[in-house]
Amino acid sequence: MTRNRFLSSTCGALFALAAITGCGNEAGNEDSNTPGQTETPGQSPQVPAPSPSEQTPGQQTPGTPAPGDSDTSPDEPVTTLPPDEEPSTNPGDPSTEPEQPGESGADKFGVTMIHPSVSGGEQWFLADDAMSDSRFDPQDDLTRNSDGSWNLKSDKVRMNVFTSSGYKPNEIATYDRDVLTSRGYMQSPNDWKNIEMTGFVKLNSASDESDNFDMYARGGKHNDDNEGCEGSSYKGALHFDGRARFQKESWHVSYEQAPYEQVTEPLTGRWVGFKTVMRNTQVNGKEAVHLEMYLNENADKVSWEKIYDFVDAGDWGGDAEHCGGADGAVPLSWGGPIATFRWDSTDDVDFKWLSVREIAPEQ
Repeated sequence: MTRNRFLSSTCGALFALAAITGCGNEAGNEDSNTPGQTETPGQSPQVPAPSPSEQTPGQQTPGTPAPGDSDTSPDEPVTTLPPDEEPSTNPGDPSTEPEQPGESGADKFGVTMIHPSVSGGEQWFLADDAMSDSRFDPQDDLTRNSDGSWNLKSDKVRMNVFTSSGYKPNEIATYDRDVLTSRGYMQSPNDWKNIEMTGFVKLNSASDESDNFDMYARGGKHNDDNEGCEGSSYKGALHFDGRARFQKESWHVSYEQAPYEQVTEPLTGRWVGFKTVMRNTQVNGKEAVHLEMYLNENADKVSWEKIYDFVDAGDWGGDAEHCGGADGAVPLSWGGPIATFRWDSTDDVDFKWLSVREIAPEQ
């Protein structure tokens, strides 16, 4: 049975055009660490680089290796302790009636959009010939099913999606959290930031029913390079057993967890649609991030219900000091060059109608 979560602070949308440049390179393998754990830093964080106005992107390469390196993080890092207080906005009352999508129309697959795309903004849709798409790196061979969907038989899936600028780590001038907060992006002005990610999945077999499907963004490659500071993200997690929650990854690997909510029945053997939304907003005049999750229980592309609603207003854990930030709990308000569809502990998964679309921030 689905449950719905509300946030009281939604206002009109401000539409912004995003600069579109270049094409994509290949990205490396993403993290394989267990969410909810943190790795102890090995050394001091990277010294902040000059602001974008003082340095031309590409002049400084902050020790980023060539794409393709695999994750080398330990399997059992130290667990991050939860904050003393709850985040600023908790999941809403389960008794609240479902919030239905507004008049946002449908995407190119006929899937109802919760929030409309920004006119001229960044967007990506799973191609008919997915293996030839330079902006899509599934990091595994895909098999086409007879119904047009795709199949992956892997226990570690990291399908990366790049903006039209591609993934260019030599153009990441700094990972300093205060600089990223100020300028609003990690690599390029059109990094994935205010976005709606959508996918339809069918779990055929899993070795661990407590694991999950993840959609995440607002960072780049997730490994131990550069003190893990490229690996920032918000993760919307839909678990195979029907639970859901959000996670905040301040850096790789340092997680804060929102509470679990049971939002549906176990997923094995059925198609479901799943959306993760992240967009910047304001709380008490300060930058915050509004996170939403939606479920299309019967996979009809239309019947979406909100299953989780959360706001990071700068009081939700984190240890951004590791990457140069003055405030450990700073919201991850910047964009990143990679958005990722992830799952682990699986033997057989079908998927289709994946997309990442730029939407307007919330005011």
